Amino acid sequence: MAMLALAYKQPARLFLISLVISGATHAEMGRMLPLQDPEDQRAMHKISGIFDTDLPKTEKKGSVRFIMHPHMGDFIRRSYVRLPLGFRWGVNDHVEMTATVEPYIEHGLRRGSPGNGIGKVQFGGKYVYRRWLQTDYDASVGLNVRLPVGAPPLDMTDGYNHYTPSLVLSRLSPETPGLRYFFSGTADLMAKSSVAGSFRQNDAHSSSLIFGTGFVLDRFPYHYMLETGLQTTSLIGRDNQQYVFVKPGFAWDLPRRLTFNSHGRWLFGLSIKITQGPDGTRIDGGGKIRGDFSLSRWWRGKRAASAAAAK
Repeated sequence: MAMLALAYKQPARLFLISLVISGATHAEMGRMLPLQDPEDQRAMHKISGIFDTDLPKTEKKGSVRFIMHPHMGDFIRRSYVRLPLGFRWGVNDHVEMTATVEPYIEHGLRRGSPGNGIGKVQFGGKYVYRRWLQTDYDASVGLNVRLPVGAPPLDMTDGYNHYTPSLVLSRLSPETPGLRYFFSGTADLMAKSSVAGSFRQNDAHSSSLIFGTGFVLDRFPYHYMLETGLQTTSLIGRDNQQYVFVKPGFAWDLPRRLTFNSHGRWLFGLSIKITQGPDGTRIDGGGKIRGDFSLSRWWRGKRAASAAAAK
């Protein structure tokens, strides 16, 4: 870290490098109310990049989860690092709202000078139906909006606004404890923005429909996931392209001895995604660490310590 300090004297850049190197690849920090019920804590939830399906679950009523998600791989592949910041808010027992802003900051470890700024914003919400239509299925309907903003690097965005309504159904297996199946349907409606961008390999170039299915097997502290799907532009897009993907993943609830005896929940996850499309085969892999903290628990502990010191 001392070498980095000598090489990079700009305070913002040095702070960013220190933050990401000393932190986790993915940290979700802070709930303003107590964490979810113990049984729900032992189940798998969405971890962006590891398990992307947003199952029919919501944050606990009145709670807010703050999210920080630095992209460690950007130090190798890009001349800047993306640092999405956002929150998830449990409005009530059925409604959840989300918002994310994605800044980019030049890290100086590679050639190029993209500068610093905000490249994307995203917001959305979903409504959850428990035991949908009096069946054993839970369901959720949602809408997410992703917009490029400012003048980000060309490889940070595709230059399109994305509007994605979705429907997700899930069901616990009656035979296998901890096994949950899910089915999803999403429309990715694309509209050209004024922001320049570029497509990656096997990115759809027009509006598309995405049909997915898979499962989550919770064997606390281990979790096994599989997502599969078909994306097609044939029905609502300008062209006729098909993309098939499969994405297995694994997550582990870290024991307290590895998390400095933290009372929050820490998950380590790995996944690999293989996509076959008109551009050939694309393989994406990743790992994340997610930390979950209760601000209310921290505040109660601080007050208790102050009260004890005052006696």
